[in-house]
Amino acid sequence: MSNDDLPDSFEGLIEQIRVRLLPVLWAKWGVEIGSDICSEVEEYAWIHRTKILEMANPMGYLYRVSQSRSRRYLRWMKRNSFPGHFADVGIEDREIDDSLRNLASLSSNQRVCVLLVHGFDWSYADVAELLEINQTAVNNHLNRGLARLRASVTDPNSPIVGLEPS
Repeated sequence: MSNDDLPDSFEGLIEQIRVRLLPVLWAKWGVEIGSDICSEVEEYAWIHRTKILEMANPMGYLYRVSQSRSRRYLRWMKRNSFPGHFADVGIEDREIDDSLRNLASLSSNQRVCVLLVHGFDWSYADVAELLEINQTAVNNHLNRGLARLRASVTDPNSPIVGLEPS
């Protein structure tokens, strides 16, 4: 993120949280928990706005805040943070349901890297900066995640729910 991308106001900070951080939270913890955590991060940003607006990487810092905020959700729910399917939504399309299950089988870092790079068209550098890891680690998470997803499509005996190969 260049200095031009840094927010100059609290409203700009909230906009960046919703545009850049919310997709990450959805990818890591699912839509329901991710949205709740995003609200808590926005509240935290409001309380500490002066300090956060002066930071060089406010989104990276707020991502770390989101990790802290997620602990109580995950402790009490005792389930994988990213749901393998959404029973309350009633997805009838088998391919979408299989895709959600496959994404749920990835580690959270693999899922975040795959979704941000290939789903939201983020650069490796932006993902690395947000997650506060180097680009090599992003590349490793991405390659391992994609390899697992590819294996689920080609290997019908894979522990990951797979689509029938065509």
